[in-house]
Amino acid sequence: MFLGKVIGTVWSTKKTPDLEGVRFLIVHPFDLDREPTKNVVVVADRLGAGAGETVMCAYGKAARSAIGDQDMSIEAAVVGIVDRVDLVDTQSEELREAARALARDNGQR
Repeated sequence: MFLGKVIGTVWSTKKTPDLEGVRFLIVHPFDLDREPTKNVVVVADRLGAGAGETVMCAYGKAARSAIGDQDMSIEAAVVGIVDRVDLVDTQSEELREAARALARDNGQR
């Protein structure tokens, strides 16, 4: 999973039948310092997240489960709209750098 900020919406009038009625958002992930990464991710959204909101997103099977259809043609989905994030500074710079590295590739290693 990753946290990110909704920065836009994807509009598509022609898509595969299993995606009819699904809303798609553009989400800009951020790292533990709340700095945006260089990537953006298109995610399916059935929760009604809006521009500027922080969302929690999942990939793969977890994303399809959240949407409710394991056969759906999606790779990422909003699984929560975040009210608040509390971070406690870590004492280990090595751990913090590892978390930043994971955020850069969105855990896709």
